[in-house]
Amino acid sequence: MKEATRETHSSENCEPDTCDGSTLSRRSYLLGAAGALAVGGYVSATAPTAQADTITVDVPQAYLDRFDSVLNVVDLGADPTGNDPIDGVLSENVGDDTLLVFPEGRYLMNRQLRKTGFDNLGFYGPNATIAHGKIDAIDGNVVTEGDFDGPARFFRLGVIYAPGRDLLFEGFTFDFTEAQTGIRAVEAYVTDGLEVRDVTIDGQHDTGTFGPALFGVMNANGTGTVERFSAPDGAEFSENTIGDISLGPTGMLIDPNSAGTLRIVDCELGRFPDNGLYVSGAKGVVHVEGGTYRNSTVSSIRLKGHGSSIRDATVVIDDLVPGISQRGIRLDDGAGLTVENTTVEVTGPAENAIRVLNDVETATVQNCTIVLNDDGDGCARGIQTTPDAGSLEILDSTIEIGGSNFAIYLQGRNAPEDSMVLVEGVSISGNAPGDGQREAIRIERSNARFENLTVDQPGSHYRRCAEILADDTLFVGGSYSSTHHPFINKGNRTRFDEITARSYSERQAMKLYESGTDVVVTDSVLYGGYIDRGAKGFVIENSELPPA
Repeated sequence: MKEATRETHSSENCEPDTCDGSTLSRRSYLLGAAGALAVGGYVSATAPTAQADTITVDVPQAYLDRFDSVLNVVDLGADPTGNDPIDGVLSENVGDDTLLVFPEGRYLMNRQLRKTGFDNLGFYGPNATIAHGKIDAIDGNVVTEGDFDGPARFFRLGVIYAPGRDLLFEGFTFDFTEAQTGIRAVEAYVTDGLEVRDVTIDGQHDTGTFGPALFGVMNANGTGTVERFSAPDGAEFSENTIGDISLGPTGMLIDPNSAGTLRIVDCELGRFPDNGLYVSGAKGVVHVEGGTYRNSTVSSIRLKGHGSSIRDATVVIDDLVPGISQRGIRLDDGAGLTVENTTVEVTGPAENAIRVLNDVETATVQNCTIVLNDDGDGCARGIQTTPDAGSLEILDSTIEIGGSNFAIYLQGRNAPEDSMVLVEGVSISGNAPGDGQREAIRIERSNARFENLTVDQPGSHYRRCAEILADDTLFVGGSYSSTHHPFINKGNRTRFDEITARSYSERQAMKLYESGTDVVVTDSVLYGGYIDRGAKGFVIENSELPPA
């Protein structure tokens, strides 16, 4: 057993074998695979556990080695029953090279703990629950009436102009199960070394104040990890609360000035009135790894940055809010954005599963699964680009669409400077009807390229595979089947190489309008042939035209 000396207070010269129990327990812990920090009794070198009447916390050895001071907040005077606030204990003992350990219990806070410019600070409470006092009135994210007083946060650790360095915040459940509860659990700004793990928000955030989390890594070389942060019950819209934040809280906000690299690992966010996970600036890099994100507006994940990514995540929209746009993933700004091995399932007429905005220079969607369900009132779109979005690659992904809408919608200017979109190895299936949006793929952007797609659209009415409204579109390989004509072409210089197309209703495989000139079909199989409505410069070579 390693015995750590207590902080220098009134008994700074006290020896371990002469002090009373309360003094010894202040910094006593048992080492092994983990240390046991005891309250109310001394842990001897031979004892495998603390005495039965003591409160212990197993502290990982790495944390015991990392911090000069390891302090048990109950031993310092914090009430673990939730009756008396612990604000004074925290503010008096928070400091550099200090780990504050919370034994199992319930802890009441009535004002935020604010610490800036720190160096190596930790909070550890794997079985601790934190609640705030009664909130009766709020003005601009400040509590003005009630037992809680001041800014609507529990922990404010660093600020933009005075960030800390090396922060550990692990464990803790924040109890928002009662009506009119919910403030920001943790807000942290560091230059480097952010570690947040295993934080749970229990209950709906329904005060109309700051959302439960904000993080920023302020140095470009800095790193941080937020792992298993869970807020499954989301938040209420401000109009239904005493608060006045616009629309309502964001689940997890990454500060627009964050410049380092953040990993968001296996987190869970339910419905928030604003975004779920919102990366609000493009200065840094954010990697979303795993996790589940549900039903937020404006989007469940909103991503920016240069090299930011979403991998192995699950995004679900199945609880629609009338009159408000809801998107699964929104790519906002940056370059080299990646969405990979991710599932997006949308039920009903939400806006998009994935939307790529104008400020995105380059992006890739790869090995993803998108499911678009019709709930009787309609169906969302799958992947959509806005008109001035940069280049996009959609690779080796599946889209299942059950309602009358577009699986892929490429908006653009139909101009030579339109950035290229490459769609390769994508499968589009489902029983979407063609009574509204008729085609699975709608192309309004020049320079689109489609390679080796499998598009099967057996739905009713005028369901089609693709409508081409822009110039210089290329289809290479692939199989295209639909109820109506698989292809409608109105673009110039469209080229089809080695494709197979068939209509389930025995129509022609392709309909060519006069507005689309210089169309070329080579080495292809068009069941039922084609309809030529006066397309000038149309060429078909080495192709088969079997009966429909």
